[in-house]
Amino acid sequence: MNSSEIKALVDGTPVEVFLQCRTKARRVIATGKGEIFAGDLGDNSGEIKFVAFSGSTIDCKQLDDTIELGVVIQVKGMKNTHQGFPQIVISSRDGGAMRPALPGEYELANFVPKTNQDVDAMWGYVTGLLATIKDPSLKALVDSFTTDADFVAEFKLFYGARMFHHSCAGGLLEHTWEVLQYCELACRIHTSLDRDLVYAGAFLHDVGVLRENSEPLGMTESREGFMLGRVYLSAEVVSSRISYIPGFPEATRVKLLNTILSHLKNGEQESDFYPRTPESVVVACADVFGVKVSQYIRVKKDSAGADWRASRAPIGGVFTE
Repeated sequence: MNSSEIKALVDGTPVEVFLQCRTKARRVIATGKGEIFAGDLGDNSGEIKFVAFSGSTIDCKQLDDTIELGVVIQVKGMKNTHQGFPQIVISSRDGGAMRPALPGEYELANFVPKTNQDVDAMWGYVTGLLATIKDPSLKALVDSFTTDADFVAEFKLFYGARMFHHSCAGGLLEHTWEVLQYCELACRIHTSLDRDLVYAGAFLHDVGVLRENSEPLGMTESREGFMLGRVYLSAEVVSSRISYIPGFPEATRVKLLNTILSHLKNGEQESDFYPRTPESVVVACADVFGVKVSQYIRVKKDSAGADWRASRAPIGGVFTE
């Protein structure tokens, strides 16, 4: 059941559903007796208001402390209407309850758009290209990621970014898949490039996204994501893995880290690091190419049947006919 279907229910109908917390607030009831915890819940079909009343089994302060914005929660309550607005009422009297959802309890597709590409096919291309890496140190590094089941599961699921580009489940993989294809073409044109370094850099340039966000919906930024950003976190993740590989060449390490740290130079979010190798420039250009093209395509698709032009931050106006 989604939020739109709940709105159509007759008042007094019991509801048990998983929805995303979009807004929340805790306050004292007007009479001064007890508290309420209220806000908006939503999914792909829309939003519906909720209100929880403090009671024998409901602690509004605890709910406010444990339910963060952007997370999916399980809600048990009654459908009601207040001042003309449909809502879900959570009350101890009716056996109501709220809690953060556990992994696997809900369908991610109910809350975020999914990539329109085939995830397994994209991952097959990525791993197939990485399998051509011959440098033993870079191969060991890349393999430490591709054979890590937890990393692979998250890499296939996470957003590419919370805003502007690849903002969908599977977006991180889709963005990496695109960047690697641009890099592969560059290596065919410029045969003097170190292909192994280019491919490793392209694959690892955004792995910090998995730490930048606290969950895959792309709605909730982690504390370290807010403080440090995905570029630094990507470099830190890679540096940590390198430390477990005996004899990893120092020259390879600094070139790879420069590729990661400088890949946003001249992009939407300026990096403080400059590309220092041809391989770093290739990854940086491929990243910008992938981001920009996908943004223009998305604006055109979203504007189908509308005016002949549309505007979207940060790229500006797009001709959509």
